[in-house]
Amino acid sequence: MDEKERAADGRAAAGGADSADSAAGLRSWRRIRRRLWADIREYWKFGAAFAAYDRLVMWLFGAFCPSVIVAGLPCPGCGMTRSVFCFATGQFEKGWQMNPMGILWLFLAIYFCIMRYGLGKKPAGVLQIGGCLVVMMAVLYLYRMYREFPGAEPLCYTPGNLLERLWPGYGSWILEKIGRWHV
Repeated sequence: MDEKERAADGRAAAGGADSADSAAGLRSWRRIRRRLWADIREYWKFGAAFAAYDRLVMWLFGAFCPSVIVAGLPCPGCGMTRSVFCFATGQFEKGWQMNPMGILWLFLAIYFCIMRYGLGKKPAGVLQIGGCLVVMMAVLYLYRMYREFPGAEPLCYTPGNLLERLWPGYGSWILEKIGRWHV
């Protein structure tokens, strides 16, 4: 405990229950901040590489998803960022349209943050739950591609992809092949 924390403890002891509660709350926020900064220091290279990839592919191709860049087709994770943001901001219908799995990923992220930063414990089962969510995403993706493709964002074909540039007629061919699913 550093001098500032000891001073806060002393003031809390002298000031009664309200001061003790505020000092305890301050110490809790300091612990959360320390844990968060420790993770940032440990994983900043990953974050920087991710940001560099994002900027590079957006500049080169105008898209983030490798599946969209190469084949013009959405992947199981397409729309996930928008979905999580929409669910987190109360736009449930739009979040559901983007990717229904977003709400489950949001709940998993909240659980992870509470356990790791709030309680300082290792979040039990996060990898197993995440693995189950990935399998569920793949199954949902196949269902949505069968029932809804091509449709509204993010389940739409993106022209100008690499296969279309290399293989003239690819766009109409793939849409025809997938269109047969709906017959």
